[in-house]
Amino acid sequence: MTADAIPFWNIGRGKANVRDLTYSYDGLTAFTPFWAMAAIFSVAGDVYGLVGYKGTVYMSLAWAIVLFSLLLFLYPRRTWILLALVAVSLALYALRLPVASNNKTITAVMNGAILLSAAVLYLRAGRGAIDRMALYDQVRVVARSLLAIMYFYGIFHKINTDFLDPTVSCAVGLYVPLARPFGLEDNLFGRYLAIYATFIIEGIAIISLYWKRYFAIGFILALVFHYIIPISAYSWYMDFSSLVFALYVLSIPMPASEMLYGISLKVANGLRENFGRIGTLLPGLALMLNAAAIVMLLTLGFPERSFDMVVHSVWILVWAVTGGAAMIVLTYVALQNLPCENVSAPRPPTWVYVVPCLFFVSCWSPYLGLKTESSINMFSNLHTEAGQTNHLLFSKPPYLFNYQNEVVKVADSSEQRWVRESQAGNYHILHDLKLRLRWNPDAWVTYMKDGVTVTRATAASLADEMPNILERKLLIFKLVDFSRPKVCTH
Repeated sequence: MTADAIPFWNIGRGKANVRDLTYSYDGLTAFTPFWAMAAIFSVAGDVYGLVGYKGTVYMSLAWAIVLFSLLLFLYPRRTWILLALVAVSLALYALRLPVASNNKTITAVMNGAILLSAAVLYLRAGRGAIDRMALYDQVRVVARSLLAIMYFYGIFHKINTDFLDPTVSCAVGLYVPLARPFGLEDNLFGRYLAIYATFIIEGIAIISLYWKRYFAIGFILALVFHYIIPISAYSWYMDFSSLVFALYVLSIPMPASEMLYGISLKVANGLRENFGRIGTLLPGLALMLNAAAIVMLLTLGFPERSFDMVVHSVWILVWAVTGGAAMIVLTYVALQNLPCENVSAPRPPTWVYVVPCLFFVSCWSPYLGLKTESSINMFSNLHTEAGQTNHLLFSKPPYLFNYQNEVVKVADSSEQRWVRESQAGNYHILHDLKLRLRWNPDAWVTYMKDGVTVTRATAASLADEMPNILERKLLIFKLVDFSRPKVCTH
């Protein structure tokens, strides 16, 4: 009997029913719809890329991600579709480099691990079919490691004087829009609660990732936390939260994953029986149309809203429903497996840990004088530039590289945006300024560095000092703000 032929009307009502399906269980099938959802959210906010403003190649890769994501909803068991989605996502990430977004970097690391594991399994099978269960066992180790690294640095980078300051803390930046409807945005207790709750939730999340018996405690806290933050509308968080949900689906213990698999298959089979295979896409399509209609009606009353805000609002509504449904199902699965049976997974090969180890080291880069973007220091108020730091564990950052020491102040430029950034009190890392000139060969800039003024520098005049290809692709820096307390940026 095939998995598709099994009656699923009792699935999801108790542990025993799901245990009966152990022989047909496929962990990748439970995971792939969540990975497809995360992929769609990752490109949904990039409307200008989707319509061609960033070039034909960029647009083609973005739409390929949408296409393979939809195919993955329709055919979640097709390994080649998952690998195709992984490959085009990596190609778009490579085209985007350097990338500031932490969630896009985590996604790229996970995609790289999936592709690498699949390649090794394919070669070891004599170029035969890839063992899906073996692939699942390997990539779930990476997913759990990435979550642990993300939460570790989510705590570590925030151990600084300005994140702990309720007047500027990034935690307060998220708290205020959520508390404003209740008139509590200026409540000092609420602000401090938001700050310290961040450490507590992320700390519990790390412990629970490796405490299988009571994994549900940290799991449910993390689900609620990551569900709420996109609704704050503080930034485009849907891609980050959907990524975390997907990584958690890979990370939860096997019994919980089995139950999720059964529930998902029951729903999918019901839709297919009534509407055909395309039925699995109909709820999402209906949700998109309804969300767009609601926002357009609201726009009639608030016509001053920008196009970007309208798009953002549509996707917040979509997330509110899809993320909410996912949170409810995953919470149910977790509670049904509390305490969870300690099912030991096969020991993965040592090389599987190489990818997360490299990622862990790369996230240390702000303290080494390397990149300050894309190192899991998002919304942390962290400052490490010019040999200074607000981190409580360092008197000065232990630089091994000099990039962050080269801080310059723009005095004048043909690009008025650079001047406005300077007038707002920001400084630039020289590496970043050189990249901007390289991208715009006709531009010029006058800047001050170490008391010396460099007049009307151009890409041509700095040709001998331009970053090499690795520096261009891997290093990216935030604007430098020396004001104290340091306000939250991103």
